[in-house]
Amino acid sequence: MSGSPTPLQPVADPVAALRNRIAARVFGGYCDSVLRGELIQQGISDFGLEPAKAALLTDVALEGLGCANEQKLCDELTDLLRRFTDQDKKLDPKERSDAIQMVCKPRFGYSKGLELKVADALVVNFCRANGVRVKVGLLRWTIP
Repeated sequence: MSGSPTPLQPVADPVAALRNRIAARVFGGYCDSVLRGELIQQGISDFGLEPAKAALLTDVALEGLGCANEQKLCDELTDLLRRFTDQDKKLDPKERSDAIQMVCKPRFGYSKGLELKVADALVVNFCRANGVRVKVGLLRWTIP
């Protein structure tokens, strides 16, 4: 029997099988959140892994391949935005630029960082969800 394993066919080493699946599915050094979710779901359904273990193995495999993990980078950007806006609920252009640059610039060992359009959308959604104002014009602050 060849082909991909099914839940009826137990896999001798589910961890290695998931790593191989990840290596085969991720192209271009970037794994978006949708693909990451699919890989985790495959680890659960095809290889019988627990959800937390499948997520951890997926993240470790992506890191080992040098692939940018969109979900991890989005979480990091959210943490940076929280740190910048906790005191005054304002995000000035320099803070916004610094936060986006930190996650969009490829890190050592990686070919890509977070996509700019994803980072921009996350910043806007974060500001709206948390009531954070951004500078518009010379003296005006508003929620985007």
